[in-house]
Amino acid sequence: MSKQPAAAAGDPIDVVWLKKDVRLHDHGPLLSIAQSNRQCIILYLYEPDQLSEKTVHGSHIAFVNEGLVDLDLRLSCGGGIQGDLYEHKFQCITVCHAGAVFTLRTLHKQRPINQILCHMESSHLKSFARDKAVRRWCRGENIPIREMNQTGVTRCLSDRDDFTTHFNKFLGQPIHATPTKIQLAGLRSRLVNIELDGIELHGRCLSPIKPSDIQEIAPEFRCDRIQRQYGGESKALEYFESFLSSRGANYSTGISSPNTSWTTGSRLSPYLTWGHISLRHVIVATKRKQEELRAAKKNTPSTPSPWLRSLASFQSRMHWRSHFIQKLESQPSLEKQDQCLAFSHLRRQPNDFNEKYFEAWCQGRTGFPFVDACMRSLIHTGWLNFRMRAMLVSFATYNLWLDWKKIAGHLARLFLDYEPGIHYPQLQMQAGTTGINAMRVYNVTKQGKDQDPNGVFIKKYVPELAAVPNEYIHEPHTMPASLQKKCGVVIGHGKGDIEKKSKGIFQTQQSTVILPTKECIDYPSPIVDEKSTAKSAKDKLSAVRKQDSTKREAEQVYLKHGSRRTNGDRDGSKPKALSSNSKRIKVDNTQQSLLKSWTKSQVRKAPNDKREQTEVLVEQAGDTSDMELLHSTKKEPVPASSDRRSPLIASLLSEQKSAGKYTKKKEWRCKTCTFSNDKPLGLVCAMCGSVRTNKAK
Repeated sequence: MSKQPAAAAGDPIDVVWLKKDVRLHDHGPLLSIAQSNRQCIILYLYEPDQLSEKTVHGSHIAFVNEGLVDLDLRLSCGGGIQGDLYEHKFQCITVCHAGAVFTLRTLHKQRPINQILCHMESSHLKSFARDKAVRRWCRGENIPIREMNQTGVTRCLSDRDDFTTHFNKFLGQPIHATPTKIQLAGLRSRLVNIELDGIELHGRCLSPIKPSDIQEIAPEFRCDRIQRQYGGESKALEYFESFLSSRGANYSTGISSPNTSWTTGSRLSPYLTWGHISLRHVIVATKRKQEELRAAKKNTPSTPSPWLRSLASFQSRMHWRSHFIQKLESQPSLEKQDQCLAFSHLRRQPNDFNEKYFEAWCQGRTGFPFVDACMRSLIHTGWLNFRMRAMLVSFATYNLWLDWKKIAGHLARLFLDYEPGIHYPQLQMQAGTTGINAMRVYNVTKQGKDQDPNGVFIKKYVPELAAVPNEYIHEPHTMPASLQKKCGVVIGHGKGDIEKKSKGIFQTQQSTVILPTKECIDYPSPIVDEKSTAKSAKDKLSAVRKQDSTKREAEQVYLKHGSRRTNGDRDGSKPKALSSNSKRIKVDNTQQSLLKSWTKSQVRKAPNDKREQTEVLVEQAGDTSDMELLHSTKKEPVPASSDRRSPLIASLLSEQKSAGKYTKKKEWRCKTCTFSNDKPLGLVCAMCGSVRTNKAK
């Protein structure tokens, strides 16, 4: 083994390595050096290997740059950003355009590093590889590296049952104090002066790098999104303050619609992603607000207020966030492969991927106005509410039959708040490849009518349809040719009022033709038949879900990644599979009533029953379990007199039948996260994935 070169002589220095944690509050590494007497460097790197990742977009870099300048000004007590961002000269942060190991090695040769302080990052595979390389180099040089937790995610979590315990422990730790002005003055006096000390660092940046100058990013992705949110800790804290003081009151009722979610939503997601605001700070401050509201409610009990319900819903999403990131931390391969491998062949057969469908979807030119409006709003702003994001993925993976891996990069570049730990597990959940979640096939036309009934959102982002009457706004291809001309729009080059799909080809039913002119703008007719493509996709996935091998594999997926929410000190236990080596796991109390209905609805199969190895057999009762119904492809409602019903399904049908008909109750609210689900008989929440209980309203 070759001998490592000795580090340069001189007093050892501490290095704070900034990654996705560019802020001053609740920042353990920065507080540590602020309280120390040792010389230090605050280091940020534009890493070529990370920038070359297919998910990087110029808007991400611009957002990060705004955060860097904001933090540099806060460290130097220099006030707010003034003038051109890219003319700012870094005063306290040392910035380089170079790799992590290369820069640390170069620095260590010139000034010995005492320790490296940073935050743990759970990101894509290139990030995992980078962190491993840095830790390996540190071990070789005997340099301690302290990776502090900022998300509540546990590295090397041996048992998913322990996630909630670790997460609550993380939340229970005191928030790191923000350094005082005196501490910041002392910190500035101890910062290593790169120029005076003669330290040479490759790729040193005196000012932020413009996205257009970063060669690692493909030229077509170096642009910015003018209507996106502005980055930085100062902006993040402003957004949070306005949310807790006013905007958050209607959070739970306003987040489903793209029209209202822009203001009722917290809009903190990009700041949480890039570390401009601390997750723990958000959760603790929200909890404090909840306590204040509860105290006020005791004094004025008769005054109705939506605040407590909204903040409870918001808090659940903050926990939900770390729950999903933990999945990628525990299984980084989710970025590249299906969570349940039984689905790996779907959407990946010859001719499955339709390039024209993909391009139309990416550009917002599918002929489905609500889908196109959602996509175009993302292109303009980099943000969209959760329900509409899920709808875009559902439409792409079911109606267009596109592989989730093929659409992942495009969506990641669109999302200003792209978080790999949420992105990849959610893509798979919406695409139906997890094995443990119900299929989420959105009726995009119905979603448009429900969430944007008057077409306000559509007309804003699809201006071709601005003059279309409300009665046609969600299905403009049904407009008569004469009305199209009057509205100044030609649908599908004016080839007809109604088009229907037959064997993959649209056939015109009307001969009237209107060609696009200067007075008439072209808008495409639907590129697929919504109902038939959804049915075809569901049939294909259902066939895989029914297989015994899929159910066995799904059981293992649940053991590794399933939700274990807990309320109070009591735990439940999931029904044990027949396999003797199946592991009992903890589930939360909100799921217990459904679990009981599972156990009570199982029937012992005869020894020669081939399904015996995959059924969960505990107590004798009915014939069909809720889990079996989740896998069922039958569309007709279960007759009231049928014995093939679980207690939960029976109670749901009974409630709705008493209201007059089965479908009268259109929505139910998840007890865990308070999300409004639009499928009356849905057994799983479309937002958080938790199973429905009898108490869900």
